[in-house]
Amino acid sequence: MPSVFTQARLQQLRAGDRVTYGGVQWQVMDYSTYADDENYQTAEWLLRSLSGKEHYLLREIDPHNPDSEVNWYFSEEISLNQVSGIKPGDDIRFGLWDAMRDGQPYHQLRALGRVFTFESQTTGNYRSDEGDESRTTWDYWDADRTWNLALEAWAGGLVRVYSTKPVQPEEFSDVERSATNLRAAAFSSGRIGSQKNDRIWQWIGAWTLIIVGLLLMLFGGW
Repeated sequence: MPSVFTQARLQQLRAGDRVTYGGVQWQVMDYSTYADDENYQTAEWLLRSLSGKEHYLLREIDPHNPDSEVNWYFSEEISLNQVSGIKPGDDIRFGLWDAMRDGQPYHQLRALGRVFTFESQTTGNYRSDEGDESRTTWDYWDADRTWNLALEAWAGGLVRVYSTKPVQPEEFSDVERSATNLRAAAFSSGRIGSQKNDRIWQWIGAWTLIIVGLLLMLFGGW
């Protein structure tokens, strides 16, 4: 089972933080979330290496079993030109966006020397600092379920394609919080502690008033 501590560290990553994966240090550039109509939830971190290469770290939760079905993925955007139909020369680029919005998936696609078979379609809202946006996703898997091919249809006719592989939280290390995020975490922790202390004093004050009231009722006639 993945370490709860490791998962918690990864979930706290925000823009400006750093993490190491595959012997490469990555800086978090952005954090966003996504939920579809079935309440399938995804958290997404945009990572950039020192050389400028970008990947995404994804955390997905199965709504039917949220306590145990948590999956992590490492993803890279590829060109739509690298994707074709299963037959040689089968160009799917034209009309693909309309097909995705109409819910008419191809049974199989070819990309990066692999054949992928359609598994599911989801439509939901993608939330980031720039606001909410509707997105339709087709998910394909290779025969061994080692690699995933995801096609995303966005507003305005935009289609993005991602090559993705499953990963484990233990494969990530050396989480470094930025100074800004450390201050924010400390402030939040201090505020929560202060709120707890306030509630304790409120509780003590309330019980003091109750006890004084009872004493006055019992001995008020003396």
